[in-house]
Amino acid sequence: MDNNLTRLISTAVIWTALTIILVAMVVNNALDFWMAALSIGSGVGVTAVVWFSQPGNSQAARLAEGEKAKRRGRVDRVLERLNEAELAELRARLAETDGELLTLEELVQDEDRRTRGY
Repeated sequence: MDNNLTRLISTAVIWTALTIILVAMVVNNALDFWMAALSIGSGVGVTAVVWFSQPGNSQAARLAEGEKAKRRGRVDRVLERLNEAELAELRARLAETDGELLTLEELVQDEDRRTRGY
């Protein structure tokens, strides 16, 4: 759904709910100036948040992007350290068809273990 359509629907829901609340308060003679002002002010504030917030700008989305960048950066650094022979071995091991599926991370860990003598 288009972002502006989502915002428009959200705005309609907010103001419909606010109208229902205000009508209920008028019917029950419970509406005074301060309650009306607080309700309308809240509606304006929430509507402003809906219309002026950036899509996908949540903290969770930023953290996920940061983790992806770190992970991608680590793999890139490992690949940059490999010489041509090591890259050829990596390609050959990734292409193995013996039924064992190896991830790049597993291969990097195996290589680290071999070089450290574990």
